[in-house]
Amino acid sequence: MTKVWDAFVSERDRRIFRAAGYGVQGEKPARPALLLIGFEQRHLEGPDAVAGAREAGEKARRLMVQCRAKGLPVIHVAGPTPSDGHPGPHENGEATSPVGGSDFAANMMPEPRDIVLRRHAPSAFFDSDLMSFLNLLGADGLILAGGQTAGALRATAIDAFSLNLRVVIADDACFDMWQASHAIALCDLDAKYADPASVEMLAEWIETLPANAFALPAGERVKP
Repeated sequence: MTKVWDAFVSERDRRIFRAAGYGVQGEKPARPALLLIGFEQRHLEGPDAVAGAREAGEKARRLMVQCRAKGLPVIHVAGPTPSDGHPGPHENGEATSPVGGSDFAANMMPEPRDIVLRRHAPSAFFDSDLMSFLNLLGADGLILAGGQTAGALRATAIDAFSLNLRVVIADDACFDMWQASHAIALCDLDAKYADPASVEMLAEWIETLPANAFALPAGERVKP
């Protein structure tokens, strides 16, 4: 099967990979959560738009809808800079507002039962409640999609691996500013830390998982 990184990997590297046993398919998580990174409006349109982000979002949306229907956790991660452009406290000393609806692309809006986080560094795990949420839900792994592939997505995948989570990546639902960094990042993750696969293949696997296995948030405001 042709991989996106094939055009960037030399025959010498292929021999080394084969000899070292890199790229062997790992065991998929039994209780995965879908983690969507960087599907914000500013990445799809305007001066900060990233090549391939819109196409990746269309692919990721299929997984998002399927995971919701299956009862799997859906977690949205926005970037470190909020939509008002202020990365830290405002002049009046108040803390930066939490992630708002304006951060996300129209077709990737969180729903009430989804979890929404803002990352403060490349990895979504750094200085966030992500691992606490995964522990609370009893998730043993992640389905990753988003970008940028060589930045936030790669950093998050490596931290997940380091925390003994099983990681699969929707490789055709990822995006990066540069084709080479996108391809080589996926190559490195495939070799060491995660299992990239197409949305089509992941969708077939998700269908085999038991439905409603998680105690997800009710998605309703509790009356005082």
